[in-house]
Amino acid sequence: MAFERKRLGEIVIRSQQPATLVAFYCEIIGLELFASFGSATFLKIDDDIEGHPQLLAVFDKTHEYSGPRNMRTDMAQAESGSLHHFAFALEKEAFRKEQSRLQSMGVAFQSGEHPAFGWRSIYLYDPDGNCVEFVCYDAGLFDPVLNKRVQPSG
Repeated sequence: MAFERKRLGEIVIRSQQPATLVAFYCEIIGLELFASFGSATFLKIDDDIEGHPQLLAVFDKTHEYSGPRNMRTDMAQAESGSLHHFAFALEKEAFRKEQSRLQSMGVAFQSGEHPAFGWRSIYLYDPDGNCVEFVCYDAGLFDPVLNKRVQPSG
């Protein structure tokens, strides 16, 4: 069965300090305000499919669940989630500019290299402790031998 190509539409983070988180994602990460109402703020990552840009939403922990009625609201409103990290993909030159910008601002981050995929990464934490990654592809870092080890056979 062939599946249609998919792109990430939005990520929602629940926070006890939503104003601080919104400020971080606007001032440090560089997202722009898309919409805000009540206890929910939507930040634009980039344009994507017509009518729905890629979004990061910050909801106050008190935000009432507003999804389908048959969904488990206890899971949607859990006090802690299982988020490991999420990444913003950048072109190599944009990645370098972001790295320089973060350094000039004195923002603490860690760098990483993933030769099996040819990816360079920057990792930092938002005020709630969520790990945020910037990642770019760098052909000079790509190791085809390592890549064969991590790709599914078949």
